[in-house]
Amino acid sequence: MSEQAPSTADFLARIALLEAAVSARDITIAERDEQLRRERAETALRIQRLQLRIDRFNRKAFGRSSEKLGQMLLELEDLETDFAAAVPDTQLSIVADTDKVRVLPVRKLNPNLPRKRIVREPSGACCPGCGGALRTMGEDHEEMLDLVAQAWQVIETVRPKYSCRTCDKIIQAPAPIKAIARGKLSYAALAHIMMAK
Repeated sequence: MSEQAPSTADFLARIALLEAAVSARDITIAERDEQLRRERAETALRIQRLQLRIDRFNRKAFGRSSEKLGQMLLELEDLETDFAAAVPDTQLSIVADTDKVRVLPVRKLNPNLPRKRIVREPSGACCPGCGGALRTMGEDHEEMLDLVAQAWQVIETVRPKYSCRTCDKIIQAPAPIKAIARGKLSYAALAHIMMAK
């Protein structure tokens, strides 16, 4: 028995059949990718909504800071990590908005109050690292409300920044210790308020 060699028409028919199968498979893969992308977008949006709800709840229930929030935030991070591991290669613009750092507002004290300016210079006139000359490059300002002889005044602490011309190190006096972190009241003002109550 001799076998007959396949003809060109058979090869062309087989190629057309394989191309149709590959095309159908590509369509199925594209549909599945689109479905995964939609599911990821929905999940990211859901995470974002839940994060906003948690933030709103935290502001209502606990104020700015609370130790009770740590567990909820860890669970949220775990969810985000699991979600990123499930579909690692795609990126969404929805998630990018949640990465912004929230800047706390700076409260200004009444500009009509009398002010006392204190300048805190670094301990040395030269760079402690290399002994090079220092040059001024800016300063930090902090204000605290103080009570002096039953009159309010603002104590403005200025800490000039210097940079070394030799080693480019930045030198600045340490900030004064405050009674309350990020607070605007001096020790004397706090003592007056506590004693007045």
